[in-house]
Amino acid sequence: MTKPLYVIIYESIKNNILQNEYPIGSMLPSEAELEKQFSASKTPVRQALKQLENDNYIYRRQGKGSFVANYRPKEKWIQMTGFKMQYNDDWERITAKTIEINTIQSKDVSGYLQLHEDTKLIHLKRIRYLDGKPIFYMEHYISPIVSKEIFIDDETFTSIQQLLSEKAHLELLVAEETIEAVNADLEVANHLDIPQFTALLKGNRVISR
Repeated sequence: MTKPLYVIIYESIKNNILQNEYPIGSMLPSEAELEKQFSASKTPVRQALKQLENDNYIYRRQGKGSFVANYRPKEKWIQMTGFKMQYNDDWERITAKTIEINTIQSKDVSGYLQLHEDTKLIHLKRIRYLDGKPIFYMEHYISPIVSKEIFIDDETFTSIQQLLSEKAHLELLVAEETIEAVNADLEVANHLDIPQFTALLKGNRVISR
């Protein structure tokens, strides 16, 4: 079966990034140059760039272009959840929404972030959807060096890396990730529209700058 053109473009650019033909921080060819290179229209080129951005291979700056990100997604959680095919092939059907924004104090989380235990952290609760159906429940704990207004202004962002790059000029450098099996508590079950105690995979990711 022939792959869609945007997938071919995506995989070509991704391979160039992984092989360091596009080094970290370098600017990708412009959309016009990519259209010419792949004999493509604007739509598949923009789809490919959007997926690269969603997958954290690149970030984009308005009026400047697309740049190679310095964080590589491990994709382990995507593979283990069985979500890889939808994530790679049907990403345009994926949306996200922030359902709660507040400020909290957490000794454990502050420890992970190497902050004082009394630090007030920005706490986001978010849902990721496929065709409008909830697939992932996410919680973000963010250092207060970032303004909470960034997340209030955009409740449907898909990539927190992109948002922090564009709005706060922060680049994420390091990621540590673990995955464990858990049972859904009542809150998560309600958000995902599943029975309580349903078996789930829980991922924990720590990212720094």
